[in-house]
Order: sequence, then structure tokens, then C-alpha cells
Amino acid sequence: MVRSMIAGVAGLKAHQSKMDVIGNNIANVNTWGFKGYAYNFKDSMYTNTFNSSGGDVTAGAYGGRNASQVGYGSQVSSISNVFETGAPAPSSRPMDCMIDGTGFFLVGPMVNGSFTDIKSSGLSLSRVGIFSVDENGYLVDDQRSYVYGYALVDGTGIPETPATGASLTMRGVKPTITKGQNTGDPNTITIAGVTVETTYDENDMVKAVEDWVDKALTNAAFDGYTIEYNGFTQVTTDDTTTPPTTESRPSFTIKANGTGEATTEGVNDIMELFQGNNAPVGFEVRDQVDGKDYIAGIPAEFSEELSTIRIPIDPTTGQRYQLENYSISEDGTVIGVDEQKRVIALGQVALISVQNPNGLEKTDGYYYTIGDNAGEVTDVKPSTGPTGRILGGKLEMANVDLANEFSNIITTQRGFQANSKIITVTDEMLQELVSMKR
Repeated sequence: MVRSMIAGVAGLKAHQSKMDVIGNNIANVNTWGFKGYAYNFKDSMYTNTFNSSGGDVTAGAYGGRNASQVGYGSQVSSISNVFETGAPAPSSRPMDCMIDGTGFFLVGPMVNGSFTDIKSSGLSLSRVGIFSVDENGYLVDDQRSYVYGYALVDGTGIPETPATGASLTMRGVKPTITKGQNTGDPNTITIAGVTVETTYDENDMVKAVEDWVDKALTNAAFDGYTIEYNGFTQVTTDDTTTPPTTESRPSFTIKANGTGEATTEGVNDIMELFQGNNAPVGFEVRDQVDGKDYIAGIPAEFSEELSTIRIPIDPTTGQRYQLENYSISEDGTVIGVDEQKRVIALGQVALISVQNPNGLEKTDGYYYTIGDNAGEVTDVKPSTGPTGRILGGKLEMANVDLANEFSNIITTQRGFQANSKIITVTDEMLQELVSMKR
């Protein structure tokens, strides 16, 4: 009589636990990368009313008998993750990505150097690819964990150096205006050793310089170069007076029409013409850019060991590349675009293959730790096996099937009601038993 009460209570507890699992699944229906849980029952321990016995075929003996057992209700058998890939959801962030396959991302705190033993690294696994680049140039997720993969091999991944032309800007150029000696003779303006006629004198210097620019560009001395007039600037010519003596002098920018290192020498030669034999007080050169020859790039190669992924160093400047836009390709290659519109590879994101995914243990957020029953855990490069490929610009939705969860709610509720009915009926029977004494 009492055992039915125990069975009913056990059933209530088991169905309440299943309702907890269903509630958690539904609560995470919009959680990126969430994997639904499946709740499984098992019947509880049994007592034997009669033990089983074997039959005896000798004269006067009896046959066999099966065991007669009474159970004590139900309890949890297992709560397991369902690791089916969720549907892709488009994202407006190009660094967001998802795994189209069975693999996991490897994330966690900083591990100095490279390594191959994932289990002893203390890192976590994740299915959520909300990535970005932090202030130090490292690839991280939205939980501030570093993302691990394969770094560039030293000396590779260097983009091409496009050929460029030299240029520089000069301030404080001193022009010379000469008036015509005779009536009707034109005035002239001389800059950089080139003299042109102008109808304007020193009282209208701006127009005189504009006339010089219009006519001087046809001079053979400037063939292959462009000269831009940048207006006048105030130049201090004597700082011993109070206030200091200043003059308005024109500013010019010289640009080579061609490219290559040879244009640097040509631009400097023209600059010396503007400077003259004796540089006037206040003359200065600004924003000087040397010409460069074309240098072919070196394709990216990635290490076979795991490490953090970081913006590489530009060998020409010794500083990390200044990248503007980022993206992740199907094979996990993380690339950025620099100011010169060159594609720079940062590294390749690794995918982790787990022999028994249900051996992983869930922790805070959307991380998994590697449990003792996870089996073999290895790193794999994306698009090379069943671990899958990486889809950029997408995030993985939860794999919760709401229709299935709602049907589970109904069956669980009915099971809970049935077990509560067992308790109610058992209580009524006990009450009848107690009433028999009266």
C-alpha cells in the first residue's frame, strides 16, 4: 500500500525535472548556438515478491517460476544535449560567423605560446561566433575570451607593395616680380628659375602666382610632374622684432606623375629649384612622401600548432597593420583590409572535433568544458572534414523545436497529473483502512 505512494512521489519528482528541462529549452529559444536538452526516464529499483527459479524435470519435481517484482516509480535516466546544427540567421556584422558542421570554436584566457594538447590547455569550447578585434589586435569573442586558431608563419602573408610616386609640399617659397623697364613692357614673375610674363605686380601677388602656375607647367623642367598651388601662408622672416616680421608667401605641392623610387630624386631636384641656392628664411618642406617600386606579395601560410590570432606586423614600418574592415572565409581565414585597400591575413580559426559531444559539460554563458567522457579532442582546419565549414555574416540559432516542446509540456503535465492521482487514491485507500477500526 505504501509503495504506491512512494512510486507516485517519485513520478512527480521525475516529471517536475522534465518540466524544468522543457522550460529551459523554451527560455533559450532565441539564444545563439543553444543546444536543446532531451530528458529520459528510467524505472526505479524493484523488490521481488517471488524470486525466479529454474524448473526440474525429474519425477515429482516442479517447473520453473518467473520473478514477481514491484517497482518504486520512475526517475531520471539522463539529460543529454541534442547537438544538431541550428538554422543560420543573417547578421549585419561581417565578423559574426557560425559553424556549419559538428565542430566547436576554441576560446578562453590567454595562453602564451603555441600548443597542441587541447585538454590540458584549460580552454573552453563554443558554438557562438560573435567575434571582433580588440585594442591590442587580438581576435576575441563577446565574452572577452581569445579565439584560438593557426597563426601566420613568419615571413608569409605579406601583401604586395604597390608602386607609388613621390610628393612633397613646400611652404615659404619666395617669388620675384620684376617690373617692365619701359612703358608697355610686361611685368614678370620668377619662381624656381622659371620666368613668365604677368600683367600683375607685387600688389596683386596672388594673381601673379596663378599666372606663373598656368604657364610654368609647360616648361620642360617640370615635365612628368604636377605642381599644385595651395594658396598663401604667413611666414615669419624675422623674429627679433616686436611683433615678428611676417610675409605672405605661396605654398606648392609637387607630385610625380609616374611611380617608383626614381621619382623621389626627381621631386627633390624640383624642390631645390623652388628653394634656390640660398633657402629663404621661412622656407620649409612638409608631408614628404618617397616613391616606391612595386614589390610582389608573399602568400599566407599558417602554423600547424594552436595559438591566439592577432593582426600581424608590417615589415616595412615595424608596426601592426592599420586595418579597417574584417571578414572570415569558409576555411576560417580571418582577413582585414588596410588603408591602401590591401587584403591582410590575420590567421585561421580552428575548429575542434569532439568524439563524444555529450561528454562536454556546460558552464556559464555558452561555453563547454571538456569532461572526462568526451573522448578524443582534436583540432581541425575548417572545410576539411565533418567538423564543417565557417559561414561568415551569420549566427547559429537555437535548435529548439517549439512544436515538440509544447507537445512535451502536454504529455509531461498529464504524467504529473496521473502520478498525483496515484497519491490521492493511495491516500483514500489508507483512509479506508484506518476507518475499518471504528
